[in-house]
Amino acid sequence: NNEKKGKLRGLSMAGCKFGIAFTARHLNQGNALVNVHLDGTIQVSTGATEMGQGVNTKMQQITAHAFGINPQKVVMMPTSTEKNHNTSPTAASSGADINGAATLLACSKILARLKWVAHLHFSGVKFDDLKELPAFDESVKTEHIVFENEEVKETVNGQKISWVELLRIAYFNRISLGDYAFFKTEGLGFDKKSLTGKAFNYFTNGAAVSLVEIDEYTGELKILRTDILMDLGRSLNPGIDEGQVSGAFVQGAGWVTTENLFYHQNGKLLSHSPTTYKIPSIQDTPRSFTIKLLENHSNTQNVHRSKAVGEPPLLLGASVWTAVKHALSFRSGKNLPQLTSPATHEVILMELSRYE
Repeated sequence: NNEKKGKLRGLSMAGCKFGIAFTARHLNQGNALVNVHLDGTIQVSTGATEMGQGVNTKMQQITAHAFGINPQKVVMMPTSTEKNHNTSPTAASSGADINGAATLLACSKILARLKWVAHLHFSGVKFDDLKELPAFDESVKTEHIVFENEEVKETVNGQKISWVELLRIAYFNRISLGDYAFFKTEGLGFDKKSLTGKAFNYFTNGAAVSLVEIDEYTGELKILRTDILMDLGRSLNPGIDEGQVSGAFVQGAGWVTTENLFYHQNGKLLSHSPTTYKIPSIQDTPRSFTIKLLENHSNTQNVHRSKAVGEPPLLLGASVWTAVKHALSFRSGKNLPQLTSPATHEVILMELSRYE
């Protein structure tokens, strides 16, 4: 504990189990419009609002993976009610869940028709100015046709055609290269009065261990180390998700250590700006910060077996507060520290003064 005179260290762990879904069932719906162009590029419109959390990148990846093309050929369009009506808020960590599922469903509709065209092409069916390809037949099995590396391959005999050439054939045979899809999260419904039903589609879980150091003379707090393990299912984009975890944790740590609200006696909020309200800075982040994503493919209910990441890691910031309490316990003797939240430097110093 006391490695240096005047310093107290505390270690603590926190875990989170966060239910993912809007509590109001009607909000768990989304839609997507996907348009494929003859040059091989794709335009995607969803109801998701990109605010720096990377949802558009995830939609881009979902689309590119579906058609086996470079993600750079997928263009995410600005969110507009002209293309996506009655959209749910991009909130409750469900933006990628709802809109990603709708996007994948729209891609699947187009993909089914393109696989039919490829099947006819590989089977030697011809078309000319008088005769076009037969109409789409959903009963024909096309699992042997795959889209990858901007090529369409027939895995049985090894035949292949370029992505752009297949689009040309589909266009000249009046096969639709665009589609709209609607998605709703199935099986949700919860009565708040009787506390019955299913409120959440699944849970995002995580655990964090934090080590803090407290200056006994000033109450200054430093987060020396934090290690986080998050279960995000089969991550759609590990880079984005790790960034979301780190940002949410630091925000959560600020919530329980620095972000204190002060009100005037008449009720007016005094801590209303950066001059009076301290959000976390780079000095408030852990000196050693490790984030690991637990690979878990069991979440079959969500798009590509992924789990939402936005808000759940915020709760892991509680590990910093409990580590502060652990550090103070070495000075409080038999009495438990009477620590409030947020544990600001002033709160910590006042608590230390009680032990003198």
